[in-house]
Amino acid sequence: MHARAGIIATSFIGLLAIGALAGCSGDANAAGANSTKTELVFATPPGTDDPDEQAIMADLATMVGDASGRTITNLQPADYLGVVEAVRNGSVDVAVLSQFSAALAYKTESVDPLLVWPASTEPASFCLARKDSGIQSAADVKGKQVAFIDPGSTTGYFMPKSLLAKAGLTDGTDYKSTFAGSHDSAVLALANGNVDVACTARQLYPTFVQKGVIKEDEVTIIAKSDPIPVGISIVVRKDLDNEAREALKAKLPALMAGNEKVAKTFGITGEPTADPEFSTYAPLVDVAESIGVDLQDLR
Repeated sequence: MHARAGIIATSFIGLLAIGALAGCSGDANAAGANSTKTELVFATPPGTDDPDEQAIMADLATMVGDASGRTITNLQPADYLGVVEAVRNGSVDVAVLSQFSAALAYKTESVDPLLVWPASTEPASFCLARKDSGIQSAADVKGKQVAFIDPGSTTGYFMPKSLLAKAGLTDGTDYKSTFAGSHDSAVLALANGNVDVACTARQLYPTFVQKGVIKEDEVTIIAKSDPIPVGISIVVRKDLDNEAREALKAKLPALMAGNEKVAKTFGITGEPTADPEFSTYAPLVDVAESIGVDLQDLR
C-alpha cells in the first residue's frame, strides 16, 4: 500500500491469524455466506502500532461504509497473505491490498480487483543501517543480517529485496534475512542492534523519527528502492453482489482522495482504474521474478 504495504494496527474489531482464516475456508464462504446487503466485512494488512495510523485506518473503514451504504465490520489478519486468504475463502468482502498481495491474489484467481491507483514516482522503500556500523551502501550489506517485514509486503520485502539484487546481492548467499512481522518491529530490531539493516516503507521513515522509534542522527539511509510500478488496490470477494461493487467504484475514490491523511498514507494520486486487467499488475510479476520469487508459490 503505498507506504501501506503495511500501515495498520489494532483499532480493528478482530485480529485473526492466517491459520484461523484458512480454517474457515471449509466453511463455504463463512462471512460471505452469512452477510446481508446491509453489512460488509472489510480488511487491511498488518502494519505499525502507531495510534495515528490506527485512526487513518478507522477513517478508511468509515469511507468503505459510506461508499457502500452498509455497516462495516473491520478485520485485520495477521499478515499480508492472510488478507488474500480471507477474501478468497469469503471471510472478508472488501480489502485494501498492497501491490504484490494484489498481484498474487489476482494471479491465483482469489479475488476480483475493483480499483487500482496509478504508480507513484517516489522511492518505495528505504534500507537503514546504524551510522556506527560502517554500512554506507547496498554493496556493504554483503555478509550482514537484514530485517524485512513480511513475505507479502511490497515496501518491506519485494522492493528492497529487488534493490539488493540490483546491487548483486543474493538473499541467503550474500546476506542473511529475517521477517520482523511489522515495519516498526524491523526498525526497532535495527535500533536495538539485533540486525545490521532494516528495510521499511519510505513514507514511514519520518513517522519513526518523529515518534522516537529511531534517532535520525544514529541511522543512515543506505539505499532507496525504485518506485512501485503500480498503486494500491481495493479488491472484493469474487461473489460480492453487483450493487456493492458499483457503489464502491462510484464513491470510494473521491472519499479517499478527499482525506489528506488517507491519500498520503496510501499514495493516492490521479484517478484509479476500475476493474483492472491482469496486465496492469504485470510489472510487479517482473519484479518478483527478478528476485527469484514466483507469486504462484506464495499461495
